[in-house]
Amino acid sequence: MGHSHRGMPRFKREILINVRPYEKRIAILEDGRLSEMFYERPDSTRLVGNIYKGVVNAVLPGLQAAFVDLGLEKAGFLHVEDVESQSLLDSIGEDMDDEDEDPRGGSSGESKPIDQLLKVGQEVLVQVTKEPISTKGARLTCHLSFAGPFLVCMPGTSFIGVSKKARDPQQRRALKRMIRELKSPECGYIVRTNGLNESEAEFAKQIKILEAKWEQCKQHASQVAAPGLVHQESDSSETTLRDYFSEDVDAVWIDDRDECRTVVNYLKVLSPDKVGKIKLYTGEVSLFDHFGIEDELEKTFLRKVPLKRGGYLLIDRTEALTAIDVNTGGKVKGRDQAKNIVETNMDAAWEVAKQMRLRDLGGLIVVDFIDMDSTDDQETVTKEFKKAIRQDKAPISFAPLSQFGLMEITRKRVRPDAVQEQTLECPSCKGAGYIPSRESVLASIDRWLRRFRAKKGPSEISLALNPSMIDLLTENRATAFKYLEIAHKTRIQLIEDEDANLDDFRVFNGKNNEEIPVATPG
Repeated sequence: MGHSHRGMPRFKREILINVRPYEKRIAILEDGRLSEMFYERPDSTRLVGNIYKGVVNAVLPGLQAAFVDLGLEKAGFLHVEDVESQSLLDSIGEDMDDEDEDPRGGSSGESKPIDQLLKVGQEVLVQVTKEPISTKGARLTCHLSFAGPFLVCMPGTSFIGVSKKARDPQQRRALKRMIRELKSPECGYIVRTNGLNESEAEFAKQIKILEAKWEQCKQHASQVAAPGLVHQESDSSETTLRDYFSEDVDAVWIDDRDECRTVVNYLKVLSPDKVGKIKLYTGEVSLFDHFGIEDELEKTFLRKVPLKRGGYLLIDRTEALTAIDVNTGGKVKGRDQAKNIVETNMDAAWEVAKQMRLRDLGGLIVVDFIDMDSTDDQETVTKEFKKAIRQDKAPISFAPLSQFGLMEITRKRVRPDAVQEQTLECPSCKGAGYIPSRESVLASIDRWLRRFRAKKGPSEISLALNPSMIDLLTENRATAFKYLEIAHKTRIQLIEDEDANLDDFRVFNGKNNEEIPVATPG
């Protein structure tokens, strides 16, 4: 494939969308290297962006917050900062004044206490801003917004903002004036970084799409019984394209015809000029193998992560924080010891930034760098880390290195982290280590079969698996099992192996029953 550096003036950016009946994986590549990763399972519906007509079921003055019943398993959490002084439900059907006020609430900046704003039993229109994670319910806001590729529409305000990346005051003023003339009085807007160079016609088209979405939402809200879903956010492909698909994306590769058609239709409406960048991948080797990122992806579940020049990271997650330990390996000897330590710490700064994105780590992260005596060296590593986190879209703040070589980082996460999503708690070790989830094991079998068949392995096999894996293959009218047989043109006989670990599978030749080594297919 040759996805190496070619002395380009900028990064080559590609988006890969890999579709299987049991999961969808989306990878963002920069210069052929994996930069970010998203997963979507048929059974793990994303809630962020969804709008609900909820019912307040508890008001907590001490916390200045309320719990709202959305009709889901857990009630959502709504903080006073995220409450409108007048519910959007009340304002549906009313005209709003076109005042240029601050984006949310009145201009006084004074917020009323929660018990003056909400009462138990009251119906409210809320949007999910953070997925329910572990024991916590979804985080909610009454400040609704609809994101398009270039604009964010905010019903119920008349505020107009421009991305901070536009530093030229003249450009900011011109964009604000243009949006004010195009928009309806009841919606405010923020111009996103991707939209700074877009034409008036593009803005007009997007405003029309976003305001039609709001109209539809209002109509649905007036009809739906509370608690109930009013608006469902788009699926992961659309959301990813909306947030990552800008001018500087060179190509979007998709290995599924239907998905490709859906994405093309979505883009025809939004950015017809960019449809040519969508490419259907039909190669023999799997899409992620072709781009050389499958192995790299498997490393995101390992505790030990190798560094470029010989060191390594150890990543451990606890209930309260994620601890990352930096080690030199066997490399630190002789006179260049200080230089080696700084180099290892600089490699670690980039790898930590990358692992935070790939694993979608959130909350408190503590990195234990190797001790450095010189303050210049400490500053070098801190600067390197600052550079490395630039491409992360999540809000991050960090403290400089402490006297013990520790760096404390907080990173805001809206999804459950990738390791949590892709693994199950082990019944034996109760979460001290990980085993892959059943779907991840299924993905490994799928990849193994693809490589095995590409090497002309026999088309008839027996597969010995843990009974729990056989349940997964045969549920939902055996969708996953049929898919494996059809996709790899292979007749498969399933054998229950009570003693097999969940992540073990053994393969036998269907003709002579000889075992085929799994480590080296074919």
